[in-house]
Amino acid sequence: MAPVAIATSLTSPPGPPAAKASAAVNKNQGLNLDADGTATPYSTTSTAVSEYDDASVKAKATPQSAVDINLPSSSPTEADYYTTLLASSAPVPSTKPGATVFGTAVEVLEAVAVERSSAVWVYDDAVEVGFGARVAQWHRDGYSDIFPAQTREGAGLDLAGFCKKASGPVTVFASTTTLPFLAPYLSAIDGHVVIHLATTEPSASLELTDALSSSGVLKALVNLPDDWRVVFSSGANIVAHGASFYESAAKTIHVVESTFTGRETASYTFPSSGTVDEFVGNPAPEVNLAVASHTADLLGGAVVRLNTLSPSPDALFKALADKKTVNVFGASRADAEALKALVLAALYSAPQSSSASLPMLKTAVAPASSPVAADKVVSFFTAPLSPLPQMMAHLFLSSPKVTTRLAQYGSSSARGVQSVLALSSGPTPPLTVATPSDLIWVSDANVHKATDVLASAKQGAVLVLDLPWIESEVENKLSAQEIATIKAKQLRVFLLDLDPAAPTHPIREQVAFLLLYTGQQQLPVGIQKVLDAFHAGQLERADIEDAQAGLLEIPQADIVSWAIDPESLSKTKGAWVWDALPGQAGVVSLDEDASPALGSWDLAARHMLFREAFAVADARIDTDGPSVSALRPSTADETFLVTVSENRRLTPTTYDRNVFHLELDTAGTGLKYEIGEAIGIHGWNDTAEVLDFCSWYGVDPDAVVVFPNPLKAGTMESRSVFQLLQQNVDLFGRPGKAFYAALSKLATARADAMTLKFISAPEGAELFKKLAEKETVTFADILARYPSARPSIEELVGIVPEIKPRHYSIASSQKAVGDKVELLIVTVDWINSKGSPRFGQCTRYLAALKPGAKVTVSIKPSVMKLPPDNRQPIIMAGLGTGAAPFRAFMQHRAWQRSQGIEVGPLVYYFGSRYRSQEYLYGEEIEAYIASGIISHAGLAFSRDGKDKMYIQHKMKQDKAMLAGMLTGKGPDAAYFYLCGPTWPVPDVFEALVSSLTEEAGWERKQAEDYIEELKEEERYVLEVY
Repeated sequence: MAPVAIATSLTSPPGPPAAKASAAVNKNQGLNLDADGTATPYSTTSTAVSEYDDASVKAKATPQSAVDINLPSSSPTEADYYTTLLASSAPVPSTKPGATVFGTAVEVLEAVAVERSSAVWVYDDAVEVGFGARVAQWHRDGYSDIFPAQTREGAGLDLAGFCKKASGPVTVFASTTTLPFLAPYLSAIDGHVVIHLATTEPSASLELTDALSSSGVLKALVNLPDDWRVVFSSGANIVAHGASFYESAAKTIHVVESTFTGRETASYTFPSSGTVDEFVGNPAPEVNLAVASHTADLLGGAVVRLNTLSPSPDALFKALADKKTVNVFGASRADAEALKALVLAALYSAPQSSSASLPMLKTAVAPASSPVAADKVVSFFTAPLSPLPQMMAHLFLSSPKVTTRLAQYGSSSARGVQSVLALSSGPTPPLTVATPSDLIWVSDANVHKATDVLASAKQGAVLVLDLPWIESEVENKLSAQEIATIKAKQLRVFLLDLDPAAPTHPIREQVAFLLLYTGQQQLPVGIQKVLDAFHAGQLERADIEDAQAGLLEIPQADIVSWAIDPESLSKTKGAWVWDALPGQAGVVSLDEDASPALGSWDLAARHMLFREAFAVADARIDTDGPSVSALRPSTADETFLVTVSENRRLTPTTYDRNVFHLELDTAGTGLKYEIGEAIGIHGWNDTAEVLDFCSWYGVDPDAVVVFPNPLKAGTMESRSVFQLLQQNVDLFGRPGKAFYAALSKLATARADAMTLKFISAPEGAELFKKLAEKETVTFADILARYPSARPSIEELVGIVPEIKPRHYSIASSQKAVGDKVELLIVTVDWINSKGSPRFGQCTRYLAALKPGAKVTVSIKPSVMKLPPDNRQPIIMAGLGTGAAPFRAFMQHRAWQRSQGIEVGPLVYYFGSRYRSQEYLYGEEIEAYIASGIISHAGLAFSRDGKDKMYIQHKMKQDKAMLAGMLTGKGPDAAYFYLCGPTWPVPDVFEALVSSLTEEAGWERKQAEDYIEELKEEERYVLEVY
């Protein structure tokens, strides 16, 4: 089976009339970029400050002389703009010799072959590995002398018959898998024939590999008929060699390294003629010899490359006669022996061979390739249709100071493309999916979910998450392995918050990339001019400012605090599998219907009534009709629909804090959880507030919105406006700067637009802080405050993020309670600086739930794990609802004891304000104390006595006991846990340190270091908020 090809119009060839631009910018201007890429990405937060005073003026105009007149005149808002922009520099048959083109060596070869041949045959096996693919496209576009052909028995006989009648050069695009079907008939083929042979083939797993690295291929080429000249090419030589074959009549088999260097996008001068050097020598006394191929590109030491299997005996003798040893490499010993025999035959044919000593020829098997680092490398992980990697490559290819290469690798499993961009001041080694990278750019959530995107990251590299994430959820979105890699490699992590549906989104991504590349917070004026010229004078100031405002670095202090779940470390994502070809048809476009749109009840009704007709292949058809079980958040996390079985307030109704116990029935859902894990509650917005918003905003809550299914590319979902605003859109959440920036563009009143823009810029930091922290405004508040900024419901879905799950520590042990999850929750509410009541979205939702209500939940791993040995002591310190995970610990130890399992001591410190009001689960705690489950308790109620008593005071009273437990060994080595607010952490740390200094006699430094060691061993665990 052939590898799957990913569709993208961006890399598909234009038709014959496509315009050709010599370069994206005027040659005299060039690109004044950091040629060696040594600039460091900036470490401060981004800025939207412009260098221009007048908001009505776009980026300073680029002189018209700097704009290439051949660049497309369409606008970035037009659908085919980026396709046309990239195609304007691509090699096509009508390209004039001497013109500069941007493309791969294979693409240039294709254009040369079509332009200089009387007929071109393209075999299907070649097209399936991306060789001759554009030629096949040109056939569909009307070139009459291009003939698609099938690889089958007798294929060579058909070609022989055609060549006898041909009046000019005949070109054939084939592959090493086509060769066995052509070889028996090569002697029957006459005339001027050039067979370009791709060395790319799919492996048994359909991963694309280099055929010359497979045993037997080289041997087969060595044994072809003598009247055929066999020439090997890699890299730029593919173009030079390929052009030479059309200058005089001959029969040539051109073996093209089409897997690696031949597939790299670079800058080429479209050739008028070409030459073939028979081999490339090396003066070293001991050399490695191989045919020009990927193997030769990767061989270490001194290398002699054979470009032809019929080198001049005299010339080859002169090149090798003074060598002591020549190591002849092949994919197998048989291949190496076949090549060695050919070399020896050539040497013995030289006139000097009878009177001179020959070098010792040894055979060797080519080693497996390993990634080689280049100067500066960027790995993009994108959707198939993203033009960003090619746009960046074309931009840098316009620079005489930077050697630029771009290789792209599609993956059908990840449904995306990995693009490797190398920037250097000199030649670069061949690029692969594993080339070590200085910057990892991830812009597709599906690709991130399926792939280990950090596998090639260098130490200290930069990770850019060009995804619809907010800073607070990055830790939850990354896997444990990714967090561990980020910490181990000390990666810097940036978030890029842009609107992917905006027509100029790729341009904004370019701006963000250049900010990182130049290490600037603002795009330098010179770079702006270059980028403006690249886009034919259509770079807008708003796009620059959006990119500057949207780029934010996550502080290293936050990254250090990210938790790594040890049990999840074994769950690793797969390596990138290159089994698809960007630029060919074969996979449904992921970009179709990418924007939300208002639909009709007619369409929604048809989807409901005739679900079998509209369902995707693996959909489960619910024959009982629609129900709440069909509703789910738009998240890739595994979710469960559970039922509320109890909602009980624990604090008195007269008390100012509503702390309640919530039980969820999980029977029949398959939900499993471990001790210490947290549950994610996918809460809904308040019904009355949503309906009130619909009323004053002027939208019909029953209108239907159709939007892409985020969990299954290529499918759509239909929901009512009310459902979206209640269950998906975080309408009453806190807006970030990106929302203000996006809203400013929609405001029709100048005052609203200016204010919103100011809030999004660094100069408006104080106002933004006031709105966020004192007034605690919501998205809905801002929409009401600036009424001229009125996005449609489709636009609103794009600029307001989704409701994120809120996570709560589970207060139960599944071993003890069975199919239940028990939670301890406090309602969050407050009065803002304007005197308006505010509510925590999720706790308000949960507090209102009645028994029987359905709730969507997910499970999140936690650092709160039980000790590996049940006999080890546990010291727990919980403040308020921070007692939740410790209730689970108690339940579990009680269950273990009931099963006859020996368990160690359980020490419990708990703190709240009043014993009578907030002694959470007090009766249970007293029962555990009485039964010995809790061996010691330190209860601190800060408002009950004259002097405030906190848990750290109780711990200091128990310093002798704590010192003994903390310094215990083996089954006596205690684990310490603290859960609750952050404020007591320093005091608790001090209480533990003082117990060691005062009771164990340690020096303070020794005690502090010991606590830090316990933290590294995960025996000192904090879960604070």
